[in-house]
Amino acid sequence: MNIDIDAVLETLKDGKTAKTQASLDKLSKTLKHYYESGARDFSVTTIGRVSEENGGVGYQSIRATANKHYRDLIEAWAVKAQTTTKKPPMGPAKKTGQDYQLLERIDDTAVRALFGQIIRERDRYKSEASMLKNQTKIIIDKRPTAFTESQTEGSVDWLPSLKRICSDNEIKALQTISSEEWLEKLGFQANSLGQVKDEYGMEILPRGFLTGLKKILGEVGE
Repeated sequence: MNIDIDAVLETLKDGKTAKTQASLDKLSKTLKHYYESGARDFSVTTIGRVSEENGGVGYQSIRATANKHYRDLIEAWAVKAQTTTKKPPMGPAKKTGQDYQLLERIDDTAVRALFGQIIRERDRYKSEASMLKNQTKIIIDKRPTAFTESQTEGSVDWLPSLKRICSDNEIKALQTISSEEWLEKLGFQANSLGQVKDEYGMEILPRGFLTGLKKILGEVGE
């Protein structure tokens, strides 16, 4: 970006002591060399370290509340470099597992890419399985049920109403996991048989699970 650094510098030096003006000049020269080197990390932490290494003001002086003029000068150079004074994000960490180390030994690019995809999909499945384990809470109800078989053929007393067994939050949780929105968010699909599969066709929940759950939940709305 076309910005007049010299004009900015003179404005910042106006009314300052001779020592501060000299420090601003020194910092600007350091920033110029830093800019011309191609570096684009203009965060206060980095510039403070570079400036101090070159005999200029350090990080503590730059970040001091009263020394906003130093930060304004850094901001001007950051704008010129078409970036900001925020610390740039670090790149993704390189995989270091044994599988990835073996992968690096494959010379054929196509084969290496294929096996790399297989390893990444395996890792994704492991991550999703771990996530589902953490989100699933299994409660075993040991209370006696009210199901009894009557002497009269075909006459059955059913379980008590779901509202008397589950809390409102528990019912809402069951309704959430049986909704299409929740399944789509996880990349799952349900079919007419009540079976739930992932995007690769692997079974997540068996046939009849979703339809049975919806039938149970239907009692609540009645």
